[in-house]
Amino acid sequence: MEITPLDIRQREAAEEVWALQHPAYRVEADLIGVADLPPLKDTIQTLQECGESFLGYRDEEGELIGAVSYERDGPDRLSICRVMVHPNAMRQGIGAKLLTKALAAEPAASTWGVTAEIRNSPALRLYEKFGFERKMTFSPVPEITMVQLIRPPSAS
Repeated sequence: MEITPLDIRQREAAEEVWALQHPAYRVEADLIGVADLPPLKDTIQTLQECGESFLGYRDEEGELIGAVSYERDGPDRLSICRVMVHPNAMRQGIGAKLLTKALAAEPAASTWGVTAEIRNSPALRLYEKFGFERKMTFSPVPEITMVQLIRPPSAS
């Protein structure tokens, strides 16, 4: 099992991520009771055009069973955009391994940010384990409340 960069601009990589993203985010949709999460609306084309950097976690057979993506928000600030693990591989530490690799991939970043839906307690616990602190909540649509978390330089 290894974590490697994925070139999301390449159709094959985008197809693999799309095939992982849908079952992974369906679990979150069920958890929080919201059927139409934005990641479930992505297409292969929107993934290819998202501009995020992706890292993928493959199993022994080479299947993509986890991925993390992030993007630069400024010269020394990055944001985690997606952390996804296939439902059959959840609770095996894959999300933590992906997050560790993403944070190490950009050592010059002084601050990292991430958002998670307030009812997604597994995601919130994972981020807080990595030093992310809750800063604010906001509701992009009435049935969703997001928590913004920031990982300050002192958490590195």
